[in-house]
Parts: sequence; C-alpha cells; structure tokens
Amino acid sequence: MICFTAATAQQRTEMKGTVADSASKEFLEMATITAQDPKDSSLITYTLSDKKGAFRLTGLPANKPIRILISYTGYRTWIKTLGTDRGTDLGSIPLAMAAKELGVVEIAGNRPPISIRKDTIEFNADAFKTRPNAVLEELLKKLPGVDIDPEGKITVNGKAVSRILVDGREFFGNDPKIALKNLPTHIVDKVQVVDTKTKQEAKMGIEKDGEDRTINFTLKPDKKRGLFGRITGGYGTDERYDASGMLSFFNGPRQISVIASSNNLNRMGFTMNEVVAANPMRGGGMSISMGGSGGMSVNGLSFGGGGDGIRTTSMAGVNYNDEWAKDLKSNTSYQWNNTNSKFNTISENRYNDGRSILGNRDGYSRNQTHSLNLNLEYALDSVTTMTINPRYNNTRQSSNTSSIETTFRDLEDKANERNGRNISRDEQTNFGMDVNVMRILNKKGRSIGIRLNGNFGDNTGNAFNYSDQQFFVNNLLDSTSVLDQRSITSAKRENYEAGITYVHPINDNWRLNAGYSFRHDINNSRRETFNFDEDLKGYSDLDSLYSNKFNNKTTSHQPNLNFQYSNKKKTFHATIGGGMIYNTLENISFYDKREFRQEQTNFNPNTRISYTLPNKAQLSFSYNGNTQQPSIEQMQPVPDNSNPLSVRIGNPNLKTSYSQMFSINFNKFSPKGYGIFSNIGFRPTTNQFSTITKVNANGSQSTQTINVNGAYNMNGHVNASYNKVKKDYQFRVNGGGFVSYSNNVNFSNINNKRGDTAVYKNISKNLSVSPNFNTSFSWKELLDVTVGYRPSYSQVTNNRTNVKTTNFTQRVSVGGTLYWPKNFFVENDFSYNYNANIAPGFKKGIALYHAAVGYEFMKKAANVKLYAYDIFHQNSNIRRTVSELGTFDTRTNMVDQYFMLSLTYNFNKFGAKNPSNRRRDGNRMMDFFF
Repeated sequence: MICFTAATAQQRTEMKGTVADSASKEFLEMATITAQDPKDSSLITYTLSDKKGAFRLTGLPANKPIRILISYTGYRTWIKTLGTDRGTDLGSIPLAMAAKELGVVEIAGNRPPISIRKDTIEFNADAFKTRPNAVLEELLKKLPGVDIDPEGKITVNGKAVSRILVDGREFFGNDPKIALKNLPTHIVDKVQVVDTKTKQEAKMGIEKDGEDRTINFTLKPDKKRGLFGRITGGYGTDERYDASGMLSFFNGPRQISVIASSNNLNRMGFTMNEVVAANPMRGGGMSISMGGSGGMSVNGLSFGGGGDGIRTTSMAGVNYNDEWAKDLKSNTSYQWNNTNSKFNTISENRYNDGRSILGNRDGYSRNQTHSLNLNLEYALDSVTTMTINPRYNNTRQSSNTSSIETTFRDLEDKANERNGRNISRDEQTNFGMDVNVMRILNKKGRSIGIRLNGNFGDNTGNAFNYSDQQFFVNNLLDSTSVLDQRSITSAKRENYEAGITYVHPINDNWRLNAGYSFRHDINNSRRETFNFDEDLKGYSDLDSLYSNKFNNKTTSHQPNLNFQYSNKKKTFHATIGGGMIYNTLENISFYDKREFRQEQTNFNPNTRISYTLPNKAQLSFSYNGNTQQPSIEQMQPVPDNSNPLSVRIGNPNLKTSYSQMFSINFNKFSPKGYGIFSNIGFRPTTNQFSTITKVNANGSQSTQTINVNGAYNMNGHVNASYNKVKKDYQFRVNGGGFVSYSNNVNFSNINNKRGDTAVYKNISKNLSVSPNFNTSFSWKELLDVTVGYRPSYSQVTNNRTNVKTTNFTQRVSVGGTLYWPKNFFVENDFSYNYNANIAPGFKKGIALYHAAVGYEFMKKAANVKLYAYDIFHQNSNIRRTVSELGTFDTRTNMVDQYFMLSLTYNFNKFGAKNPSNRRRDGNRMMDFFF
C-alpha cells in the first residue's frame, strides 16, 4: 500500500507560466488556466493568475497527455495539447483581444470552469461532474464558494442567496427548492451568480450593496426543446407512503412544468419555503432546541427536521413561461397545498420564582392553500418597459385541540388545573397587483421608474372555546370556573403604495438616485364573543369584554436621496444618503369609544462603503435603518382568552418600532477554492415591541405588548472554507462560528419573591455562541462522505435575580453514499443530538440513524430502493427555550421507525435545431433516455 501511494505521488507533476496582453505586454490578473483530459474534455485541475500574471498548475498526471486552456474575458482563448514529454514551464503566454463576431458558437469543452466579469461569477456546469439524474442542488454543492447548510440556506462567498432563476425566469414563483430538488443537472449550461435586483433596478442600472445574491441556471441550447421528468412511489410499514412526480416540457421560450406530491412522512410539499415555527418570546429570552429528525431551533425559530406532530402533506402545481409576442413575456404559476396534522405535545415550564406549569396538548389540524401568480413584461418601445404582477391566495385552516394544564406555586403547592378544548375554522383571501414602468431617458445612464402597488385581504373565523378550571389553596379545592364561548371574527385589509425613482449620472464616477414613496394601510377588525346560554341552549349572550370593532390606518411618506460613487478601477464604491420616514398612525376602538393618533418622524439612513484591497479581499461598512408597524392583533384591545389561564391583551397605544443597523464586513474569496467571510453588526432599537406580564395569586397570568427602549443586539460571525476540485475527487471543508449578545427589556412580576405582586422592569443579558464545522469528500462517481459538528451554548442573566441560566447542545452528523458494486448504491445517515440541561423525564441524547440500499437499472434511468428510517427507534422532537424568566421544555410526537420500498423513474427526450449538434448524416441529434 505504501509503495502504491508513493508511486502514485511520483506520477504527479506541475506546470507554471505567465499570461500577458499580446499588444501592450501588460500582465493579466485573474486569467483562468484549465487542464483537461483531451479524450473527454473532463476537468483535471484549474487555477488563476496572480497580479503579475503568474500561475502554477499542480497535480497533473505525468503519464498522460493534457490540454491547457487559458482564457480571459474579452480575449481569445489559448488552447494547446501537450504530450507526456512536456516541460514544466510554458513561459509567457500572449493573449490577443477577441473580435466581436456574430453567430460564433463557443465550444462548451473549451470554456474555463470559472470566469469572473464585473459583479458576475460564472461556472461552466460541465466542468463539475455529477452523477446521472443528479438534481441542481447536487451541482451547487460542488461549486467553489457555494455552501448549502443543513437547513437548506444557500450562500455564495458568504452572501445569502434569495432567488433562483432558470434561464433568467422564475420557476414556480419565489420558491428555490422546486428547481433545486427537481431539475436535472444535465440540462444546465452555466451557473451565474449576480447581485439580486428587481427587473426595474436591473434595467435602470441601480447599484446594489452585494449583500444578497441571485443564482441563474442557463440551459444548454439543445436542452431548451424537449420533455423530461421524474416519477417516484414508495410504500412501507405503518402505512407510510411517499409519491411525487414532475413533468416538464420546454420549447424555446415556452416552458411548462407540472409537479405533484403526497406523503405522510412529515416532508414538506415542493412549494413550501423554508418554514420557521415561531413560539412567542417570553420576555425577549433566548431559545435553543434540538430534534431527533435533525431539526434545530434558535430563539424559537425551528429549522429542518419534520416539524411538530405527524403530517400528511399533498400538493400540486403548474408553472408556465412563454413569450406571447416579440415584446411580451409572461410567467404564470399555480400551487395547491393541503396538510393534515396530528400532534401530542408534553410541556414543562419552570419559572425562576418557583412556579411551574405542566401541560399535555393533543389534537389535529388542517391547512389548505391555493395561490396563483402572474407576471407580464411588455416592452412599450425600445426604451420603455412595463411589468404587471397580479397575484391571488386563499387559505383555509381548521383545528381541534384538547389540553390539560396544571400550575404549581412550588413543587408541592398546586395553584390551578385546567381542562380545555378549542375548535376553530378560519379562511383568508388575499389579492394584490404590482405595476412598474421604467423608461431610459436621452442621456446615457439616466432613467426614471414608477411603481404602483395594491393589496386587498379578507379574513373570517369561527371558534369555540371551552375550559373547565379549578383553583386550589393549600392543595385544597377553593373555587371552580367554566368558560364556554363562541367567537366570530372578521377582518379586512387594504394597502396602497406609489413610488417614483430617478437615476441621473453626474459624471463617470458619480450618480444621483432620488425617489419618493407613499403608502396607505387600512385595517378593520371585528370580534364578537358569545357565552353559552343554558336556557336557550345556544351561544346567544354577547360578552362585551371579549368583543370589539377596531379600525387602524397608517400613512407613510418616504422621500430619499443618495449619491453613488465608483472609482475608475472599480475598487472603491460608496453609497451615501438616506431618507425621511413620516408616519401617521390612527386607531379607533368602537366598543369602548377610544381613539388614538400619533405622528412619528425617523431618519432612514442608506450608506454603504466598500473597498477592494490589492489581494482582492473586500472590506465594507454599512449603516441602514428601518421601521416596523405593530400588527392589528397586537393593537386590538380585546383579551385573547383561548387559554383563560394565560390571556393576551392588545394595546392600541403601541408606537412604530425603529431600528438602526451598523455592520462591518470582511470577505476574501479566491476562485482557487478558499475563502473567509466575516461580519460584525450592532442594532439598537427604539420603541421595541416587548411585553408586560402579570401573574395573579391563583396562578393565572395576563400578557400585553408594549414599547420599550434600551434594547440592542450585537453579533459577529466568521466562516472559512476550502474547496479542492480534481478530475477524480472533490474535497470541501468549512468551519466558523456565530456569536450574539443582546440586551432585552420587559416588565413582569414573575421574578418577584412570593407575595410581592408589583410589576418591575427586567433587563436580560443574552449570550449565544454557535461554532460549526463540516467537511465532505467525493471520489469519482463511487463515494460521497460528509461529516459535521455543531455545538451551541447560550446564557441568560437577569438584572433582578442575578440568576444565570445556561444551555448547551451538541450535534454530530455523519453521512455517506457508496455507489458500488456496479448499479448498486448504499446510503447511510447518522446524527446524534445531546442536551445536558434538558428537564428530568426528557431524553438527553437522541441517536438517529437512517440507511438504504438500492439498485439502478434501465441505463440508470430507474432505481429501486429499500429505505430504513430511525433504525434505533429514538426519534423525538425535544425543544428547550431559555429566558430570563425560566426554562421551558416541550416534547412533540414525530414520525418514528418505518421501512419503505420505493421505485424512481427518470425520463428525458430532447431535440435541437442547432446545426452544430446535427449528425453527419443530416439527421437531427436526439437524446432519448429511458
């Protein structure tokens, strides 16, 4: 083995050289130097030239010929095939300027694996090999600088990706997962990464801050006409099933795709964006959770995993792109979702004052959604474009929940007990339309844009609330109370917005952006609550305490002005400016005849300065501000007594919250595969939304939203990555950490000594540290291995009690797929989650192991797979929330062990009209794959 390794190492050589302009003799920095196998044009290795035009290619096979390609934007590609007797120094390679010739087709095999042009990074998809039938998500994982974390969040060079396009168009609206998990990689020609801009911003040439990225997959010319799709079906033990399919028909600009799925495995339908399940913050505390399915939660936000309960999810959708005329383009999508859930949740909430609440909740719910989106783009003339985007959404929800809850003043002193049942039905309908008009004016770079937006919503609800309560003194029954009510709710929402943007170039370096926007919101809400009348045997007794009609109007004026500067070398960029926000808020509460009006003025800064260092690292500073309006639910002065022992009350006197954001970023990325990305941020908030909580002597409590000052958040993160791509293998390693420190303010009497019912101000200091490490290795098309480790530590300190509450969790994951022997594959996925601080009775460690074995046939177009889920039978969703008020633990039932046999069939049929892709006998080439 040692001899073989040494021999292999000796068979690797290297090559060096320099790249320069053939006319001026100036060195060319960032030229791409690629080594290929001449037989199949597969990538061996690549590198980029430095600022002196120098390069060094390593890892070249000594006993095989190689093809060298040297490319640079705007220059002709230099190509040469070298034999085994080649030298190690190519010397100086002159590149000549490329002539702009129409109709010239670039040969895919002669393209570099990566090229950089201004703010665009472009990858040659064929240079990064994937297995047959691989989807776009697998291609992204192989690209340098691209990272997909366990929760599905995509980043490129440390910048978040918010939009996925296919040939410059949206694919099923704004949900990136549909394209990434369904479209095959073999249809993709290039992967382009650019700054995220609206169509109007792109056409007007408005510079963006580069903090948000868009990925565009361009299709191969011969794959723009054809039919392709996938069908999957599986059935297993415990009546588990999984069925899904996709069919796409492309004919040039006309693209039609249909998808459908149904399963009872807690998997989301294709159209669901990354779902976050938020529990209300208890006084601004910090939340850490762990789930056996791989889910994790921070501050009550859940990521990944299967969610709460056991869900049966079905969905269907269609996407249609077309060019109806030369100047008219369209994008239409329709989506339907239906989710049925059954759940059982056990909770244990322990407060710092010794009080504890034990609960058990179970029930079922249903959610059904229809959504329709249409986007039309019409070129009125050569300089004027109009886009129209109408959209419609309808959601119906229903639930039936039973709960038992017991409150103790201390470990042995029972305060109350409640048996409750809630039944509700709700329907929401929303319609909106956006109209944008952009015109390029006479002077180069000068443009004007106008936008008009309108949104209309309607909500109706019907709920039944039954609760039987018992109150105890010295563990003896003192009193009882029965609540039996029906609530009828309705709400209407209207929003109108108009804006204008003007871009004016002052000179080659300076540009002025000016704009104004007007927004008007109208919210009307009505709630009528009726008590059950024993004599009439019906809900006819209006309860004015829990009934109200509420009206809210918000008007906003926002003028803004900023100047943009870029130096000649494009290494220094600055946006300096901002705007004013003039808000008027009017509330009317009809039942208690109360009116409230407030006016606020805030400065909305918009400043960003970035500098590209000589080593291509980028340092930037940004300062921004934003406002947040209180919701109608937070303002409506009607108690929400769906849980009579924990009542929430609206506050019509809430003010608009205003936050300022300061951040410093440092990024260094090399297309050679390594990068470091870091950020430090500070965010103070005025009139932040918080709570005031009052606990009564009988153990019940009430909570109301209020405004507080003195709240702020500081955070920092650093992430380093390295990616090495060779012909036979790819290696990736990524690591970093996130640190957050926040100062939160709320009011309560929870931390008081027993007998003290006064409400005091609580200030909590919250610290969170979350490092992470993961690595992956792929060998040819035989082996894929991933390893990850993610610990998390949180600490909360309260100023009144000086109690320090800590929580520490760890997650280790190992996964791998072996494609051997021929046509067989074996999958393994193991994770271990550990929480040392979880309450007694809750499992501290959860080991989750899934495995599968499969066989590919029909030229790998189909496969059959036997899948085992939760082999150790330990799956459980355990969540811990830590705050200055106490610790809160919950456990919810999940899909546990099952075995499933599934069959997947992929098909595609493509035809191309491109003459360069025809056979020599004149017949059009057809790729028919079954």
